[in-house]
Parts: sequence; C-alpha cells; structure tokens
Amino acid sequence: MKYHAITARLGVGIMLIVFWGLYNSPLFGVVFMLALLGLSAVRYRIAHYMFLALPEAVICVLYAFWWPPALLGLWLPLISITETRWINHERTLLNQDYEERAKRLQLESLITKTASDSQNAARLAELTERARIAQEIHDHVGHEMHGALIALQTAKKLHKKNDPRTGEVITQSLQRLESASATLRETVHNLRPAQTANADTLAEICKGFTYCPVSFIKAGDLTGITHWEMLVSNLKELLTNISKHSGATAAEVRINGNEKYVRLTVKDNGQANKTPTFGLGLMGMKERVRMAGGTLTVSAAEGFHVVCVLPKPTT
Repeated sequence: MKYHAITARLGVGIMLIVFWGLYNSPLFGVVFMLALLGLSAVRYRIAHYMFLALPEAVICVLYAFWWPPALLGLWLPLISITETRWINHERTLLNQDYEERAKRLQLESLITKTASDSQNAARLAELTERARIAQEIHDHVGHEMHGALIALQTAKKLHKKNDPRTGEVITQSLQRLESASATLRETVHNLRPAQTANADTLAEICKGFTYCPVSFIKAGDLTGITHWEMLVSNLKELLTNISKHSGATAAEVRINGNEKYVRLTVKDNGQANKTPTFGLGLMGMKERVRMAGGTLTVSAAEGFHVVCVLPKPTT
C-alpha cells in the first residue's frame, strides 16, 4: 500500500506542476509545491502521522485564494487518510495473526501434555495390573503350593513309619495343589485377550462361574461396540471379587446399549462393606475405563453393585 500511495502522490504533484505551468501561476507557487513536498517527505521519512493530512488540506485551501487549481492538492490529504487507515487495518490483521498463532501453539502444547498424561496413566494402569497379578499369585498360588510341599514332606515321613494318616495328608496336599492350579489357570485366562468377544462371551463366563448362580441379561442395541475385551476383562475381575469377598448366593450381570453407550452392570446379594474400597483390581479397572472415555461407579449399599459405562465410536 505504501508504494501505491507514493505513486498517487507523485501523480498529484505532476498534475499540479502541469497546471501551474499552463495557467501562468504566480512565482510563489514554488513555495506551495515545496511545502507539499516537505510534508510528504516528513510522512515517509519519519512516520505515517495521520495528522499531517490536516496541514496539507490547510495549505491547499489557503493557496486556492490566489490560485484555484491548488484545490487539486486536496487529493493529498485523502491519500494520507486512506493510507493510514489501510496501515492500521494491516496492523490489526497482523496482531490477530500473532494471537491466533499463540493460541495454536498453546493448544498444541496442551494436546501434547494431554497425550503425555494419557500415556503415563496407561503405563500406571499397566504397572498396577501387573502388581495385582503378582500379589494374587504370591498370596494364593504360592501359599497353597508351599503348604502342599510341607504336607507332602510330612506324608513321606509318615509313610516310612507306616502311619495310617499318610493317605489323609496326601489327600490334603492334592486339594491344595488343585486349588493353586485353578487359581493359576484363572489368572492366565484373565491375561489372554478375547479376540472374538461378544455378548455370548459374557454369557459363557457367567455360565462357567461356579461360586454362585449368575443370571445374564442382554438388551438394547449392542452393535458397534469396540470395547468387548475390556468388558470381558472387567466381568472376570468382578466375578472373581464376588467369589473372594462378597459371600453372595446369587448375582446378576446385565449388558444393554443404545446409539451412544454400552453399559455393563454386575451386582450380587452379598454382605459387603457398605463403604466400598478400591483395591488394586478395581483401581486398575476404573483407570482403564476412564482412559476409554467411560465411567465406573461402585456401590455396596445393598450387596456389591458395579456399573461400567463405555462410549460407542462416533460415525
């Protein structure tokens, strides 16, 4: 815009010089030309001062009393005003661009931080789950196998003495080994991903649960669910908790969905503490659900009641 304005000013100056020569203008018109030239030089040499348009207009109007063509010089203040407004507009756009860039950089930084936090949370959930599995193997499998080893050593000594209690001790050892084997098998099974899981997979898990009868109910729209593996893992964990802590005689598993969400509900009639506590298993489960954009709520007011809500992918 600056170069266009200079070109326009030169055009006005040339036009004034031509008129001054054609109309045999007075000699002091040179002063008029030099004044306009000086103001233009100040404008482009020092700064784009908008108030310089006023002196230009005053000079042109005053000189018009002696030489009417001087009114053509009023184009100069109009050019000045137009140029100044255009420069201010460009500065405004430039400032807006800087602000938008700053906002984009801030948003990118926030996205990067959120992604980092999500990765850290996923890593924490993984470590928590590993710690839970290690603790479960140590507490149950290790304890039962150590007890079975001691019992077998005792049975060996009794056998050397032909003691009739040998058979009873061996039977106890076998029971302990069977219990440890079942716990280990269940732990490994929980680690195996469900590749083709669906609602029937949940039904089979409920059917194979032997601690207490489990009724399975499915309803609503169960299409488009992408979190079947998480639902299977959560159900196994919750049924395991029922067998360990609830003392329940019956349980109910319900899965239902709509266009946006799928909900898994597991409840029993046990006598759990009315203030639910989050152990490693529930904490890991809640973190996995949160990372998937869902929620996990736990209540122990009347038995143990867990509701897991997960979003369906948007189309």
